[in-house]
Amino acid sequence: MKILLSAALIAFVFTLSANICAANSYDDDPNYFYVITAHQGSYYLNLRSIDVQEYNPPHYQIAGTFVHVSGMYNNLGEATMLYVTERFNWYTKESYSRDKNGNWKKTVIEPDCTATKVNRKFADALFRAAYGMDFYGY
Repeated sequence: MKILLSAALIAFVFTLSANICAANSYDDDPNYFYVITAHQGSYYLNLRSIDVQEYNPPHYQIAGTFVHVSGMYNNLGEATMLYVTERFNWYTKESYSRDKNGNWKKTVIEPDCTATKVNRKFADALFRAAYGMDFYGY
């Protein structure tokens, strides 16, 4: 009886730890950088996807792929890829991203707006990955 209970306990712990490890696979991967938790999941920047498209100080344009991992559906999470291109002006501390129609739109600070916070975190993560320093400073 003790052997059966011990085996069941070991199987339960192994299964639980396997699910936890699988759910945190992006946390443990050095090629991904955690950016923010929002929209019922977490965003990670694929560091291998960084593409500096313009380097003309004070103007910069950087693109990269973000992964949105949502754990809503199962323990392993569902990953969605998101390609983001940002333009930066170092002197004015302004960044621009494309809207739904493909037009460049200034990333403005709106109080209590999760989308603005996510966009600014994306911009800062891209700049940090490309140049090793923060753009917005947080």
